[in-house]
Amino acid sequence: MRSKYCLVGVALFTILLLSNNAYGCSCMGGETPCQAFGRASAVFVGTVTGVRTAQQPQARNREELDKLRRAEIDWTPRTFKFSVELAFLGVDGTEVEVATGRGGGDCGFDFVPGKRYLVYAYRSTQGNRLATGICSRTKPYETADDDIKFLGTLPSLSGGVTIYGEIKRQLHSVKSGNAKAVGPVADASLVVEGVDERREIRADAQGRYRVSGLRPGKYKVTLLLPEELIVHRPEQEVTITDRGCAAVDYFVADNGRITGRIFDAEGQPVPNVLVALVDADEHDLERDYAKLERADQNGRYSFTAVPPGRYLLALNVTRYPQPDDPTNAYPRTYYPGVAQASQASIISLDAGEKLTERDLRLPQRRAASVIKGIVTWADGTPVANAGISFRDVTYYDSGSNNGAQADERGRFTINAYEGQTFVIEARSNRPYVGNPRTFEPMERAKAVRITPAKPSELVKIVITKLR
Repeated sequence: MRSKYCLVGVALFTILLLSNNAYGCSCMGGETPCQAFGRASAVFVGTVTGVRTAQQPQARNREELDKLRRAEIDWTPRTFKFSVELAFLGVDGTEVEVATGRGGGDCGFDFVPGKRYLVYAYRSTQGNRLATGICSRTKPYETADDDIKFLGTLPSLSGGVTIYGEIKRQLHSVKSGNAKAVGPVADASLVVEGVDERREIRADAQGRYRVSGLRPGKYKVTLLLPEELIVHRPEQEVTITDRGCAAVDYFVADNGRITGRIFDAEGQPVPNVLVALVDADEHDLERDYAKLERADQNGRYSFTAVPPGRYLLALNVTRYPQPDDPTNAYPRTYYPGVAQASQASIISLDAGEKLTERDLRLPQRRAASVIKGIVTWADGTPVANAGISFRDVTYYDSGSNNGAQADERGRFTINAYEGQTFVIEARSNRPYVGNPRTFEPMERAKAVRITPAKPSELVKIVITKLR
């Protein structure tokens, strides 16, 4: 089934073409004529007889561009007039106007005057206009054989709409973060609800389901699962035009669960720390994905949707630590409370299994420290308001950078804990002079690497002017 991707494509099309905040276009495709008709506001065959283009404001710099992006910009600035030959849905009369974008990143369809098209159009949020784009099934008439064949059957179809789909099982990898389909979910139960209408249905042995004869309108489809299985969106909504259809697919994962609490060396619960689950057999903390959860105020953590496997539970295996994260107050620790992965207890989890009371005991909390520094020029004078960039490289040397600013005397402070290691860099705020396309540095400064071991550490960063 391609319907999951179709629904994603529909959502992207709606957001990117019809909203006020569209910045790019992405289409998934895979929609059938029945599905396209089912969600359309108008469907017709017509020839382009004219076009008018609204003038768009132009940005002269990044600041103006940001303002335009925040403003209510019309992302369907071109309006094409069509002479209607065949009307299948939502068109009265012999002429109709359809809006679209300029093309490319705004999903606009590049209609050619004098050419014949099959158009699927949708009600825009801007002025209740009909609009279309490249993510729809709109196409030149000569390439629309499948669509015309389906649309030709509409007079013979009985009224009502159909909802169908597949329920597939996915296996997620904690090691890579990826997922792959591994087969159907047989005999799953679903509920289809509309206005004054409710159907309870069951998927077949291949995970397929279908319900027909529904009145046109809006429906909510709900997948009912045992606690051993989980799905990202158990409820999905679709709105369907009479004699159309909608496909609603589900991708289900094993709902393995691991819960426990985090305690400090005195046995008190530790709140708000970030706990990681990593593959125990092939883990490479420098490259692999870690499933992360944050403990609550009582030190309780809970992992869900965990696939079967063997895992290590640990603190401080996040590759991009944040400087204000309370997790930094403790050194890296593995379940049940050891410093090395080789000494850790492995947690084995079967498909859909729930494991409780996997408590992690942390060592002594690190002492708080403050890194104090000063930024100077080569002659010793301070660099006022210098920009500071620092990152925590205690466990990884590729962490994310964080920013700070020195004061008028070139002084700065960074809060830390004893045992952490930081790389700190500085730059002046002199405006760049020269051609940015052939960038030539104006200064250089050596990065400082420091592991605070006292209540206060003093570092000095020297910036040398090159020009």
